[in-house]
Amino acid sequence: MSEPVTGEGAVDASQLLRLTSDPARVVMGLFVFSNFIYAFATLDEVKHAAPVLIAMVLVNAAAVLLVMDAPDPFPALWTWGIILAVAVSTLLVAFQLPDAGPPGRASWHLGSNTWLLFFLALRRRPGMAWVGYSCMAGGTFLWTFTVGRPAGDAISLLDTHTAILFVATLFEVNLRRTARQINAFDDRSLGSAVEAAEAATASQIRQQRVAELSASAVPLLQRIVDLGPPATADERRLYATSEALLRDGVRGKSLITPRIAEAATEARARGVEVTLLDDRGVGLPSGDAMRRMSDAIVGRLDRATSGSVTARLAPARRAVAVSIVTTDGAGLIERLELDADGRAIRPQPGA
Repeated sequence: MSEPVTGEGAVDASQLLRLTSDPARVVMGLFVFSNFIYAFATLDEVKHAAPVLIAMVLVNAAAVLLVMDAPDPFPALWTWGIILAVAVSTLLVAFQLPDAGPPGRASWHLGSNTWLLFFLALRRRPGMAWVGYSCMAGGTFLWTFTVGRPAGDAISLLDTHTAILFVATLFEVNLRRTARQINAFDDRSLGSAVEAAEAATASQIRQQRVAELSASAVPLLQRIVDLGPPATADERRLYATSEALLRDGVRGKSLITPRIAEAATEARARGVEVTLLDDRGVGLPSGDAMRRMSDAIVGRLDRATSGSVTARLAPARRAVAVSIVTTDGAGLIERLELDADGRAIRPQPGA
């Protein structure tokens, strides 16, 4: 399955967990407060207080950064800020711990940094979270070797945190898969809604055309079936006009707007030959474009008193979307071309 959509409306792990919501910020506030408590409560267990307090400020600043509104994956610059805070705070606190004996709660920075990396992994940076963990582990091992402690001391301090970050990585993978499934479902739902809307529109158009056909053609056909008196000249013109409108509905269906149909009927009544051709199958892409196209065609039809008017909707992806060619009784030809936005491209009058 493909990666989740990253555009507007796409769901990611942070949205599923609401990592930037007000409740999440309250939790992060409690995390910051607990760091204060641990740092100040263990000052008498460390060699110097200042490095520990600086480390506390760095860790808390990184925690605030993690609940800031930002798209996932977490921004690269901010991610490196988290990694730097983890690395520096580890060195600052580790070298203030007692050289012998269990450090106890004075090693609070390891748990705090692990939770920073946990949330960094959830914000689609699991690889960078392990980079941060490597920095934390490297600083811890450096401290143990420097003060003469066995490597087992570093391992015992880090093993639980390794497991926590491993769980975070698995959790992030499953969350991302869930987000992809949600986005795929949304895409299918949207596609189904669009297809349903298109089908409903097509059905409505068909019903409208059936109603128009019934209103215009059925009375004329009934007149023929009744075998009444021979058709008069006016009736023959009405037959011809109705036949032309039916032909327009088949050959130029996307061009048959109410305004164009009315203008075409009036032009034919003046003796103008009107041809509407739809080689596109759908109208222009926007309502404004269709309105400009209708204005152009109706304008040519209204001005025509003789000759012919041919309007053609060209296939999609062509530079010329609509062409309107008019001729008068003297053979003068005028051509107007419109783009897909319904705007004139290059009017070319000529003989």
